[in-house]
Amino acid sequence: MENAEITKLRGRLNAHRELLIELTSLLLEERGRVPAGAQGGPGEDLSIYDQEEDPGVIPTDGFAEQAEFASEVRAIFDAARARMEAKSRKS
Repeated sequence: MENAEITKLRGRLNAHRELLIELTSLLLEERGRVPAGAQGGPGEDLSIYDQEEDPGVIPTDGFAEQAEFASEVRAIFDAARARMEAKSRKS
């Protein structure tokens, strides 16, 4: 993949992430929670779905992808919660 394409993809992903953080922050502020359908909402641990408790020293591609997914969802919720708290301190 060319650098220009990678830059474009990074910009788009960052824009989507920013929108998700803002929308989640607004939901948390308004309702105190996110809808039940949001996987891995605050306080819930995200599962790994390959039926393996221990991925071993070198995780499979599937496990690594799911772990990255879970990490990103947690990071979005953490950023949304921090943004909501910062907004409430300003008010």
